Amino acid sequence: MREIMDFERVRQFAREHGLDQVLDEPALAELRLLEASKGEMICAKGERPERFYILVEGKLKIYTTLPNGKSLLLRFSTPPALVGDLELVNGKEAKNTVESVNKSLLLGVSYRFLQNTYTENPKFLHFMLSHVTHKLYTFSNLSSLNLLYPVESRFASYLLSTMEQGEQVTEEIQTSKLTELADMLGTSYRHLNRVIHDLCDRQIIRKEQRKIVICNLGELRQIAGGNMYE
Repeated sequence: MREIMDFERVRQFAREHGLDQVLDEPALAELRLLEASKGEMICAKGERPERFYILVEGKLKIYTTLPNGKSLLLRFSTPPALVGDLELVNGKEAKNTVESVNKSLLLGVSYRFLQNTYTENPKFLHFMLSHVTHKLYTFSNLSSLNLLYPVESRFASYLLSTMEQGEQVTEEIQTSKLTELADMLGTSYRHLNRVIHDLCDRQIIRKEQRKIVICNLGELRQIAGGNMYE
C-alpha cells in the first residue's frame, strides 16, 4: 500500500470516525494514511498482520480459503471497519483474507505500538468491542445466507453489496472472474451462468461491455430478500 503524507487528512478522518475520542495523542500521532488499489490485499489468511487498520474510505472484501482450495465470500466492509482487531488481541495469524474492492483509504498503526498501550485504554477497548460484536452479528446472518438461500438470492445480494453508491453498475465480470465468484458463492460456474442469463431474460440485469448493469433495482432487492454481504 502507498502511504499518503498528509497529517491534516489523518486528523480529519480521525475526527470523522471518532478515533480522536478513543485514542490518546501519542497514538493519534502514530496513525498513517494508506491507499490500497483495486484488488490489493490488505492481509492474507495465515499471515500475521503488522498493523491495525481502520477503513475510512472505500470498500473491502473479506473471504476465506477452504481446504479444497476454493474461496468462500464472508462479507464486504464499509467505513469505519476494523482490520486486524482480533489478531491484535489473540496474537495469532489472520483467519481470513481482506482485499480492497476498489481504491480504498485506511488509517494504520503498528501492532508494536498498540500492544504496549491498548490494554490500558478502556475507551479504545470499548471501541473495538462494539466492532467485534457487529462482526459476530453479521457473520451469523451471512452464514445463513451462504447455507440456506438459493444461488439467485446470493448473487443478487452480491450485486447489491458491490454496487457503488448512486450507481447501478457492478465491477467487471469476465469468465475467469465468474468462475472465482461461483466458488465464493458456493456454487458451480454453470449454475451461476444460468442464474445470470435468467436475470437478463427477466430484464432485472443486463450485460454491458463485460460489466453487469442493474435494470430493476427493486426487483433485485426483492430477490436478495433484504440480505447483503455487509
